[in-house]
Amino acid sequence: MDRRTVLKAVGLMAPLPWMASAFAQDVYPSRPIRIVVQYPRGGVTDVAARLVGDILNRKYGQPVIIENRPGASGVIGQQYVAGLPADGYTLITGGLGGNVIPPVTVRNLPLDVVKSFVPIAQVAEFVNVLVVSSNYPANTVKDLIARAKAAKAPLSYGSNGLGSSVHLTSELFGATTGVALMHAPYKGSSEALIDTANGNLDFCFSNLPPLVPLLKAGKLKALAVTSPYRTKQLPDVPTMGEAGVADFAVTSWLGIYGPSKMPPALVAQLGRDIAEGLAQPEMMARIEAAGFEPRPQDAAAFLATNQSELARWDRIAQQSKVALEFGK
Repeated sequence: MDRRTVLKAVGLMAPLPWMASAFAQDVYPSRPIRIVVQYPRGGVTDVAARLVGDILNRKYGQPVIIENRPGASGVIGQQYVAGLPADGYTLITGGLGGNVIPPVTVRNLPLDVVKSFVPIAQVAEFVNVLVVSSNYPANTVKDLIARAKAAKAPLSYGSNGLGSSVHLTSELFGATTGVALMHAPYKGSSEALIDTANGNLDFCFSNLPPLVPLLKAGKLKALAVTSPYRTKQLPDVPTMGEAGVADFAVTSWLGIYGPSKMPPALVAQLGRDIAEGLAQPEMMARIEAAGFEPRPQDAAAFLATNQSELARWDRIAQQSKVALEFGK
């Protein structure tokens, strides 16, 4: 083989500079990742996003940017992400309150939430808590119900938005107990809790994590948890069943989603890496310290959870006769 032939063969084997660059770009991720949170800073979805951001940063060595885009009960953030390239560089938080309850309760959502996103990984589960102001003249759920029926006036309550898990949990409470309610929707959970603590609302169901500082400060008192089990964060607080409200069990959960056309292999990779990161002892401790119950799931398990929860909450919505109009 002469010199010219050898050089030609070597040239075929060695990629040109632009080819090497193209190959490098195929390795995910080759640039920063964004996680969009469709609610304000400080809520449970924001906390979950930052936990996952730390995991992906450590795993991939790329910056992970948390971007809060609140409004319209989370729909603004969802519409934004649904219209972006499905390349894995923009993910979004979600869960029961954003990806399951609205599709089965809100008639005219501006996007099809189920078809627009693919489940990637579940982060955690958490309970809702029925709370009132520390000065409120009710110390048990039975006291609250009796007060409402004696006054013959609706109880006011706040939620983190129309069609949220807190909204539907509250309506289920009203339907189960026969108590009339008046709903005050807010952009985020913290605003509803502040108004409850200040006595502007009769009660509020809230996810446990953002409640912890207000409970510790004595600004709110917890009457019951909605889970079928007591939580170790509030071991002295009874379940709704123990408090006298039968057949009432609700738990919430959070996860990470992506645009629906993401490549299945990338969905599986991200789901596996996030679930493995969440299962590490250090991360499990951080999840519990934030008020969550650690429940990591990879993409396949999280897809099954979404499907079963959609069926369950569709039944609950029909039984509770909750039918909502978006924006009202």
